[in-house]
Amino acid sequence: MKHIILFLLLIQLAESSTLTLKKVLASANNNNTLTQAIDQERLFLEARNLADTSSERMDLYGTGTRAYPKDGSNDYEYSIGLSKKLPWGNTQEEDQMITRLNNEAYLLEEDKKILNFKNGLKSLYHQHCLDYKNYKSFKQNYQDFAKLYKKKQKAYKYQEISKTELMQLEIEKNKYYAQLQKMKMIEKVSKQKLFILGRINHSEKTVLACSDMYPIRENVKLKEDTFQLSKQAYEKRIKSTQVALERHSKALDAISLAVQYDKEIDIDKYSIGVSIPLVFTSQRSEQERVAALHKNSAISFNHEQTMLEKKSMFSELKITLKSNALMIRSLKNNLHDYKKNLLPLIKKSYELGESSVIEYLLNRQNYHQLKQELFATQKAYYHTLFTLYTLSEMKDN
Repeated sequence: MKHIILFLLLIQLAESSTLTLKKVLASANNNNTLTQAIDQERLFLEARNLADTSSERMDLYGTGTRAYPKDGSNDYEYSIGLSKKLPWGNTQEEDQMITRLNNEAYLLEEDKKILNFKNGLKSLYHQHCLDYKNYKSFKQNYQDFAKLYKKKQKAYKYQEISKTELMQLEIEKNKYYAQLQKMKMIEKVSKQKLFILGRINHSEKTVLACSDMYPIRENVKLKEDTFQLSKQAYEKRIKSTQVALERHSKALDAISLAVQYDKEIDIDKYSIGVSIPLVFTSQRSEQERVAALHKNSAISFNHEQTMLEKKSMFSELKITLKSNALMIRSLKNNLHDYKKNLLPLIKKSYELGESSVIEYLLNRQNYHQLKQELFATQKAYYHTLFTLYTLSEMKDN
């Protein structure tokens, strides 16, 4: 019997688990199909590059004929040979390098999706923690108000208050209850969304720690070298154009070799042939160099514009973050004063009959609105924070 009880307790403890932000991110990282997709695309691009720049196949050709020489004898004659186009020098490696650099630049930008996903999970974790905190706080307020309503029901029974006053309190209680159910649903949805995106196996008793939320700071310290992924992608694309210029500065990029065997009636012949393209018959190399120069300039101009926009948005987000942090501090101070000083006075005044039920309810509504404003500002802060981390293209400390 003891073993059965112990077993049931272990099951209950296993079901009632607490998840930290670190565990959520670890689960998402281990089961992230986006990362797997990018890894597979990296392999595909490399294989495609090697296929497109591989040496051409060897060709087999041959001819046959029936010969009738003047001396009267006749027989079959035939020829058979092999031909192959061969890259000259290191042109094949340079072609591969050009494509590989562009592929690496593309994949660096794809890594932004992973960074955005991870910061999105962090943001969702914080949003849910705030939803849960807001729900628990409002639930306590509702329970306190429900207790007050029960007292007023007794007061009405003894004709100490009017029916109008009791009805006003009942309407407010019902409104609070509806808001409480709405908050509960919002908290539940944000939790489910986090678990789904994080690929987390959970039960109804699984909760989030929420003790590891990022602190609210006016100034967030970031590494000096921001926008790393964009800069690295830019450097690789620029390097690809430089390799292209070197690649197409060579007049000769391939030659063709052929070996042939001829079987004639009275003689056997072996021959080797070489085919070299004439430089003056084509302007391809020159146009390829011109194209590489234009591409180099286009990449530089686009990168300059992109960095300008990123820096502008970066500054805007930092200002917004600081503004939200200052607002949160102000709202917390106001709430503290409201809760510790004003609300007790209003409640006491109402209980002593010195103020009306309308005044009491209005003050409670004001307090509730102030808390909701704080809650919304905190949500906006964390949304801005993780947007800033994503924009900066690097992991936060």
